[in-house]
Amino acid sequence: MANNEQYDDQDAQSDEAQGDEAQDDGTQALAQASPEAVDAHRDLLSQALGMLSGQGVNVQSLLGQAGTDETNPSQMSHSDLISTTMALAQQHPEVLAMVSSRFPQAAGLLGMLTGGQAAQGAEGGAGAGGMLGGLLGKFGL
Repeated sequence: MANNEQYDDQDAQSDEAQGDEAQDDGTQALAQASPEAVDAHRDLLSQALGMLSGQGVNVQSLLGQAGTDETNPSQMSHSDLISTTMALAQQHPEVLAMVSSRFPQAAGLLGMLTGGQAAQGAEGGAGAGGMLGGLLGKFGL
């Protein structure tokens, strides 16, 4: 039993370190992105959250898991945008992939935040399929 707890602790620490690294990468990506790309990303998140809400998903709970109380992506801090994007990528990658095709300006930023193929897809034509594969691969799904 003690060995299982030890492995669980190590897994939790590893997950936390990966989350911190993703947050740092995301902060840098948002800081370097154009205002238009950030606005497009906010619009993408808004549509994704709206779609999930329409499907009966408790968006408030999802945002709480992401560590934010803000429900309007237009009002979210960069940190909240990153954590919301990561929560969506982990729990609803299919919705992000579907909505992302409507926001080509956000594709590069979304790819940087999720580690997906979106940055290449925006220029190379990989589209939502490439992004979905990148999102799923990022999270080992």
